[in-house]
Amino acid sequence: MRERLIEILGKTAAPEAVAWLQQTVAEQEKNFQQRPFYYAFSGVSRRFDKKATTDAGDDQLASLAEAVPGFTVEDWDEFRLARVILLTVLAEQEKDIFLENLKALIGTADLREQVAIFSAFPLLPHPEALVEFATDGLRSNIIDIFDSICLNNPFASDNFTDEAWNQMVLKAIFITRPLYRIVGHGERTNLALAEAISDLAHERWAAGRMITPEAWRSCTNLLDERISGDFAQMAGSSEANDRSAAALVVCAADGKLDSLRDSLSNEIAAIQSGELTWHSLGQTMEEQLVRKSLT
Repeated sequence: MRERLIEILGKTAAPEAVAWLQQTVAEQEKNFQQRPFYYAFSGVSRRFDKKATTDAGDDQLASLAEAVPGFTVEDWDEFRLARVILLTVLAEQEKDIFLENLKALIGTADLREQVAIFSAFPLLPHPEALVEFATDGLRSNIIDIFDSICLNNPFASDNFTDEAWNQMVLKAIFITRPLYRIVGHGERTNLALAEAISDLAHERWAAGRMITPEAWRSCTNLLDERISGDFAQMAGSSEANDRSAAALVVCAADGKLDSLRDSLSNEIAAIQSGELTWHSLGQTMEEQLVRKSLT
């Protein structure tokens, strides 16, 4: 895995910076020393371009995802990737040394260093010991830190309890994060989360407000009488995204919502053609949010 990451970093980073990183990795692998490791972790900012984005090819991204399902470095900057590479060296140490140093790093890390640390969690050992770090990180009011744990990161899906998972998804809804980028969002459905989303939707509807249509993905195949009624309301919405979400659930509902098919015929046709998916809906909504923020 480390060699694949270094190869990706080398596509954009200065050769001398990559050479420094490789030498540091080799030295720390041979003889791990806490202080030089900390200096190197911080020193990434002096070696790499803080504005440069890595450029992994599709084959490289696929290779990473094959090795660690759900893991990606897409759109990472060089700082983030270089620090994750260093953390793979820390991951090779004895458990006590690994956890002691990881805790110290998190406790002293700046914003970009914390983002790198949480991004590395899918590659690190002892995940049961990392869950508390991740759930603490999700309490942050800093979007970049929250996103590094919640979005495009399989750690939460693979390791969180339902309670921790539900809290993360609900916070993502409250702070308007793109839910389609939560790894496992379509698989980790559970009744407590579905009921919480229905309750939130009713609160917002009563106040004349909306809930993100993406949230309803967590209710798929958990269609009691009340939640089924929610989809009848969604199907009759004047908002295209609401109807799209309703249609996606209808198509996955094993006939339980077939009474809504006629009112969603256009959206269902788009699903059948492959034009409409949860991913495409999420992308559309994210693009709309960006455009709105620029006006």
